[in-house]
Amino acid sequence: MMCMPKIIVNLDGIKMKSEPRDLDGDGITGGVETVRDNQGITSIHQQTELGETLRELNKDEIEVHTGMSGIDLKSRLHYIEVASILAMDSLVALKVLPTRLLAFTRQKKRLAVSLDGKGRQEMVDVVGRKQEQDKAKSQGGGFGNAVKNFVGL
Repeated sequence: MMCMPKIIVNLDGIKMKSEPRDLDGDGITGGVETVRDNQGITSIHQQTELGETLRELNKDEIEVHTGMSGIDLKSRLHYIEVASILAMDSLVALKVLPTRLLAFTRQKKRLAVSLDGKGRQEMVDVVGRKQEQDKAKSQGGGFGNAVKNFVGL
């Protein structure tokens, strides 16, 4: 087995020695080092504004301390349903009813999000508006196009 020579460098009067690294972690330096695939490589996922928006619209994670989720604010409950669901959620919050009953109101709220398909239509509208903005930017949509749009040309 051939060992790599140690390199000695003099920096500002201080002698420094560089020794071969043990890249494969087998305790032997020098010679042939076997490097495993993806060692030191990290995948980077860059979030986009549109992706974050869609992720937030679809987010339905249950909070540990309340037992409720963000779906509560996105649901389209009929005004007749609001009182009974509020009463049940309040009784659970006051610990009069068990938290397992929140599954019932959560399911109702999830179904009410897509009432008449509006939840999905809103996502399609968001994507469409973003595509229109990107198209306008790529076509040189600066201040001149904004003025033309305002005037109606």
